[in-house]
Amino acid sequence: MPEQDSLHPSNHSDFVKVCLKRLSDACLLAPKVRLLGRDINSEQAAEDETPSWQVLYTTYVHTCSPLRSGETLLPIPLYRNPPTLNGDHKSVIKWQTEWQACDEIQMAGGCKAEHAALRELSEVGSDLFRRGWDIRGRIEYITQIPTYYYLYKVGGKSLEEEKARKCRNVVESGCLMSRCTTSFTSSAIHAESSPIFLGIT
Repeated sequence: MPEQDSLHPSNHSDFVKVCLKRLSDACLLAPKVRLLGRDINSEQAAEDETPSWQVLYTTYVHTCSPLRSGETLLPIPLYRNPPTLNGDHKSVIKWQTEWQACDEIQMAGGCKAEHAALRELSEVGSDLFRRGWDIRGRIEYITQIPTYYYLYKVGGKSLEEEKARKCRNVVESGCLMSRCTTSFTSSAIHAESSPIFLGIT
C-alpha cells in the first residue's frame, strides 16, 4: 500500500463498494484491516498536493502507480484521482501490466520476441503506445493537469545528439505533441537526462 490510509472507505472504487455490499447482503462481515508496518518493497508516495505536471511512467521492476508527479517523480496513488474509465482504474493497471511484460521481455533479450516487445515500448504507432496515450489523455482531462507519456528509447551516440533529436513518427501517428524532450538512456529519469515526455496540445 502506498499510504497508511490507502484502504480507507473514502478511497474505495464503485466496484469495491458493490463487493462489500454483497458481503453484507450475504450476512458476512466486511474485511478488517490492521496496519503491521511499512512494506520495504514499496515506494514512497508523492505528497498529497496538486503537481504542475505529471507523467505516465513505469518499468518492469515497479509495483507502484504508473502516474508520477512532475515535481518529484514519485508515484501518485491512483485513488487520489476520479476513476479513469468505467468507475475504476483497471484500464491503467492493465496498460501498466502490458508495458511491464514487454519491458521484461526486451530486458531479458535472447529471443525474437525481444524486438517485437521493444517496438511496443518505443514506437508511437504501436498498440501499447496508443492505449497508453489514450489513458494519458483521459487522466489529463479528469485531473486538468498537463499529463505526459514516457516513450522508451534505447541507446544513442551522445547526450547532445539525443537532446537535438526530433520525436519520431509524430506526423505518422497523428499525435500533436506540445513538449517533447529526449533521453540518452531510458533508465535515467532525472532532469539532467531529459527523458521523452509526450504531451498533447
